[in-house]
Amino acid sequence: MRFLVTGAAGFLGWRSAVLLRERGHEVVAITRPGGVERSFSRQLAPQAIDAGGEQARSLVRGCDAVLHFAGLPDPTSAARDPARAVRENAGTTLNLLEACAEHAAGLVYPSTVRAAVEPVPDAYALSKRLGELACELHGAPSTVVRCTSVFGPGQIAREGATGAIAAFAARALDGAPIVIPGDPSRTRDFLYVDDAVEALEAIVRNRRWGETIVLARGVATSLIEAAELVRRAAGSSSPIETPGGELPPGENESYVVSEREEPRFDVRPLEEAISLYVDWLRAEAQRP
Repeated sequence: MRFLVTGAAGFLGWRSAVLLRERGHEVVAITRPGGVERSFSRQLAPQAIDAGGEQARSLVRGCDAVLHFAGLPDPTSAARDPARAVRENAGTTLNLLEACAEHAAGLVYPSTVRAAVEPVPDAYALSKRLGELACELHGAPSTVVRCTSVFGPGQIAREGATGAIAAFAARALDGAPIVIPGDPSRTRDFLYVDDAVEALEAIVRNRRWGETIVLARGVATSLIEAAELVRRAAGSSSPIETPGGELPPGENESYVVSEREEPRFDVRPLEEAISLYVDWLRAEAQRP
């Protein structure tokens, strides 16, 4: 199959593009012009093209599907500039839906389980919900994929990656304290990125358009437990600190699903997945 992958310099976009190419698919990778250059994404040689522009629409021609990872990926950035979050997370989606309708392609829109909360907890979740709505109302084939806390290769905290396990791993490998502000018992459903990409590939292969699918392990893990697993994988003696305190809206909540939803896909145990990620971080740190 042929994929257009937007946001290819980011964590999910990069890892998807790499794995899909390894599996024999043709991948066209694009990234935001003037965006941050991340060391691990150079091997893709992505084209610098705005996902919200006309040039991006032309690249959909000949593709089976668009995996649309471009956008503002975190609540902090969205809170700082909510108008930009709507443009990046919803406006670009509409642009690519127009192209999919013209060129008979499908669009996979990775959203977040936060977008399912009523009322939406923050500007980030709202911007992603608007992107979901664009998929629902538009005539192009599309599927919304609500992701839980995906982590793994491609997440490097010093290069701006967000996510609890990324932050914990960076500190554990540096021997620095692992700090969990707010409620350390709040839970997440952590999913290894390679398992998520397998599911995305299956969605396109089976042409599962017109759905909203949750990608999850279906297991709730507290942040304190995740920190312990990271510390063990890293062989680190970093202390785990839980100072408490107030967090921005939506950040001190638990986001999990009660059980896994279709499509069925293999998921590895969390301890194994964290070990693989820590090993990747070590290898990446040694690259010239």
